[in-house]
Amino acid sequence: MMILESILFLALSLFIHILKLRTVNEIIVLEDGLQKTTLLSGKVEFIPFSSIVNIQTKRISASYSKGGQITTGYFESTILLENGTELCIDPDYDNYLEIVVAVRHHI
Repeated sequence: MMILESILFLALSLFIHILKLRTVNEIIVLEDGLQKTTLLSGKVEFIPFSSIVNIQTKRISASYSKGGQITTGYFESTILLENGTELCIDPDYDNYLEIVVAVRHHI
């Protein structure tokens, strides 16, 4: 029974990760905005700094499981755009700080 549960958990985890691939992005800071590239489709979108209304940063608390602490917590930022959409960025982006500093500088 334990092996079946492990296999089901692994299959579900793999399925969730595959679904998340559709939203994996690369964000590059340019002189007049951000260039967002969706890695799976190759779709490129330009977000001018002038279309950014605000950036909100919040701290995500530490996570725990029965085995102990999973994460120590981290910061996550949400870029709010004029058209009402949001772009969530977190430290998983190699240039997270560069993105946050550039957006704050231009709004």
